[in-house]
Amino acid sequence: MDKKNTIIGALLIAAAIGLMFWDARNRTELPPPASQPVVTQKTQDRVPADQAAKVAEQPAPKAPQAPEKIFSLENATLKLNISSHNGAVKTVELKTQPTSLEDSAPVVFNEGSSVPALRLASPSGIRGVTPIPFDVDFVVESQTEDSAAQTRTLTLLGKTDGLEIRRIYTLSLNAEGEGLQDPYLVNHDIKIKRVSGEAKAFPLLVSTGMLPPTEGDRANIFLNASWYNGDDYEKCSPNEFKDSSGFLGLGAHLAAPDLEMPIHHSDPLSFIAVTNQYFASVVGFAESTSAIASRVFVYPQALPKTEQINDITLTTQAYAQLDVPALNVGQTANIRLHYFIGPKEYTRLAELNDTIDGIDNVVQFTNLFGFISVDWLCKILVVVMNALHNLLPASTWAWGWAILLMTLIVKGITWPLTMAQQRSAKKMQQFSEPMKQIREKYKDNPQKMQQEMMKLYRDNKINPLAGCFPVLIQIPIFFGMYCAFQTCAELRLQSFLWISDLSMPDLIPGMEDVTIPLIGAQIHLLPILMGATMLANMAMTPMPNAQPGQKNMFYIMMAIIPVICYSMPSALTLYWTMQNILTIFQTWLVRRSRDKDSGTNGKVDIIPPTKKKGRGKGLPFAR
Repeated sequence: MDKKNTIIGALLIAAAIGLMFWDARNRTELPPPASQPVVTQKTQDRVPADQAAKVAEQPAPKAPQAPEKIFSLENATLKLNISSHNGAVKTVELKTQPTSLEDSAPVVFNEGSSVPALRLASPSGIRGVTPIPFDVDFVVESQTEDSAAQTRTLTLLGKTDGLEIRRIYTLSLNAEGEGLQDPYLVNHDIKIKRVSGEAKAFPLLVSTGMLPPTEGDRANIFLNASWYNGDDYEKCSPNEFKDSSGFLGLGAHLAAPDLEMPIHHSDPLSFIAVTNQYFASVVGFAESTSAIASRVFVYPQALPKTEQINDITLTTQAYAQLDVPALNVGQTANIRLHYFIGPKEYTRLAELNDTIDGIDNVVQFTNLFGFISVDWLCKILVVVMNALHNLLPASTWAWGWAILLMTLIVKGITWPLTMAQQRSAKKMQQFSEPMKQIREKYKDNPQKMQQEMMKLYRDNKINPLAGCFPVLIQIPIFFGMYCAFQTCAELRLQSFLWISDLSMPDLIPGMEDVTIPLIGAQIHLLPILMGATMLANMAMTPMPNAQPGQKNMFYIMMAIIPVICYSMPSALTLYWTMQNILTIFQTWLVRRSRDKDSGTNGKVDIIPPTKKKGRGKGLPFAR
């Protein structure tokens, strides 16, 4: 390999890996917006003058007169706290999802938000002003439990402007299992009946609620609103609502007051959602719904201080507009919603695709370098990991063992290729002296040197590309795991050995507060072990065709990679470290058999083939 090409290749690899983990973004935070309306001076300057005047005069929505009551509906997994004001979901307790390793209290969705999930509202008609909620008080009409269907149902009734609105929430009481409704899924029916007044169509908006950022999502990749129309999955980040200078000027934009996306009737809206790194709130629309989805609205929402992480002060909320047809007295519009609130576990969401088309998109596997999708590989790896986990006996370390088993499977697939690479490197080492002679003889003629090298390889059946095959398999798998493990809810708060959380960098017990001098970073043991095993593996691998400068470049690269990967999820560094250990063992096996295979001390004498001077000449029987 030419020295110049080696250096260029190494620099390109370093740049590629650096780009993958680059998360620095130029952001200009807006001041926390008011709860209503969400308009700042910057956004108001870009609103037409007549609308700006309306914004200033916009009264706060009239609150229902009766004091708020909270109605609860729960199973073993969820507890929905539903407000009598609007009949919407004020908060949801995810009973099986602890807040953190230190706090066993359940995660509470929508906590601190002024906008409940499944809120019914009307468009404000003004840019930057959130929809106006229906002024309706709801009361409990019935609360039943069906032992045969294993469901629990809460029915609320509200009346306004000649309309009678029933909101029916249904939860499954079954434990998780094949053929049973997912415990994180809520079936919600909205029945709107006209009891008096003039028949007229009207827009009905339904909200998602909001999710806060997570500590592991430092680049703010997964905190967004999204929607799916059966073909295209689109997202809107909170960054859309902040002024940005972009990266070197690219992608610079002014803060948008809101975002409105029309939905074509030929592409019916499947769902709207808000997500963060590990959780999703998804409002799915059944095909039998009377109303037609015509628009998606996304608005910024200020985070309460208790929910702000990594200096992120803004999140998003989404609304879908359903156009309710004109109803004569006695007619009813039936709207069926499927509401999912829970962890973004790919296998769980894939099973819900029949209920909410495309819901598995909310997992949001990251793209390499921001634009190369490896979703298909991420899905395969996550499915395999889940299958291995299900085969293991239940334990607190089960997910860690599943990762190690998957490492063994990958190593088993690449074992023959790695053996071929090791044998080829060993054989090339035996021909190191002839290679050196060729390089010295033709050092001023690179083209001739390359020809003589290829002739040497051909005559002695050496494949110099054999070492590339294991890498060609390992690199995509590593990138796939990197993209998958960043948002793998299954690994959240799962422990293994000294690792307290496989979805985060590992911390040594008792040394959580110890930092590296000058740098100030916490001590993560796995990246250090990963780097040490990489260097050990390289030291054991023959590199007969590499110049001293090239070898030094490789060692520098091996030292840089653990630094770049220092803040990776520990699940990924665990996989890579185990792969290195298995490769070291494989290299040792090959080196152990070196003398037996060659019958020499590692060197060979090259006997050039006899030149033919004519037909039959040069053959032992040709006399």
